[in-house]
Amino acid sequence: MRIPPDELLVDATGAADPQEIADVAKAAVAGGTGVGVGGGERATDVLVLVHGWNETHLGATVLYTRLADGVADAIARRDVGERRFAALGVVWPSLRWADADGVLQTGGGAALGDDVQLLHQAIGQSVDDAAAGADLRALATRLGTPAGRAEFVATLRRRLPDPAAVADDDPLPLALAHGEADELFATVAEADVTAELLLGGGGSGGLGGSGGAAGFGFPDLSPLVIARRLIGITSYYTMKERAGLVGTGAVARLVEELRAHDVRVHLAGHSFGARVVSAAATTAGVPVHSLTLLQGAFSHVGFAPSDVDRPAGAFRPALTDGVLGPVVATHTHNDRAVTFAYAVASRVARQVADAFGGPDDPYGGIGANGAVGTPEAVFEELADRDATYAFVPGRVHNLRADRFVLNHLDVRGPEIANALLQAMLTTTPTQP
Repeated sequence: MRIPPDELLVDATGAADPQEIADVAKAAVAGGTGVGVGGGERATDVLVLVHGWNETHLGATVLYTRLADGVADAIARRDVGERRFAALGVVWPSLRWADADGVLQTGGGAALGDDVQLLHQAIGQSVDDAAAGADLRALATRLGTPAGRAEFVATLRRRLPDPAAVADDDPLPLALAHGEADELFATVAEADVTAELLLGGGGSGGLGGSGGAAGFGFPDLSPLVIARRLIGITSYYTMKERAGLVGTGAVARLVEELRAHDVRVHLAGHSFGARVVSAAATTAGVPVHSLTLLQGAFSHVGFAPSDVDRPAGAFRPALTDGVLGPVVATHTHNDRAVTFAYAVASRVARQVADAFGGPDDPYGGIGANGAVGTPEAVFEELADRDATYAFVPGRVHNLRADRFVLNHLDVRGPEIANALLQAMLTTTPTQP
């Protein structure tokens, strides 16, 4: 691996300079390394890495370097024959959508000023429109009134994507797009409490706070804290649209450019980066050789065929036509950012409460449950760094990661790198 990997910068529309795409691809192919092979020899395999939410450029570089180092260490422990591997990373403007543990921490004794400050912080991290951010911050002290809540919701809705742009698999909930403001606040408050209880949180979790949410029926919840959850839900759908644009835009073009150099291309994404690479594998004009999803933040039915209750998943074509080798997906309910966020979205969408966060929830996440409703999917355990897997091309290998992935961000360990390398090695040297 090249350390740190080369990087491609992508803008919020999903585009990158065509010459930069060509240059990054050429540099990666020219710089492959392998066991027993000197650096600078031509790569046979290129790994494209894509980060998830709230990553700075430096944070993305650190993630890519750690993953590339881990794969290089795994290569040193295995016979990879004449294959030589290179890596590159994609850096795109992502937004914050959840805390790593999935809970908004405030502490039960937080003062009003603390809640206002935390809401301001959430707005700064999750709203990249300066005018909308200023309007939302100005409304923070008015959330105790129906008029203030209504204006806050109306301002948030102006930054929601067109519902048609995010209609696949887990569409924009009608209550979020059109519901009455106080009803939406009450629904989100109820969703947080119910999800915490059903997911083992034992109560209101991070939703303690000062000030009653008068009229909601949840007197211990502050409207300031509920507003933070609404910021996160809105950010989720904004990020969902943007990740799709990045995948179908610059990353799909990058795949095509790399394949033109006659190398195997492997895609791996974390969080919303998993949605990026799945979209790229679905839309690129040439297939990739493996697809690895690290705590993916998209629907757990994304690869499923159609049935009587739903159309085929948005990424079904990637599984049937876009990936020559295996799809590997880590999942765990330790990842409360995915599990909890999807449970709340499910309640806002008026789904049944007893399905929250689980495989029967229409709004469940692949990073929580793996790929469900998918006949090609098998369930296994993420094993230690020296384990050997029997990955099969054309299958989705759901790796339950409870032992090694403790939260949404915990994807840099040697166990992850070993599984990622073996996904890449599953494709045989004779595959196109």
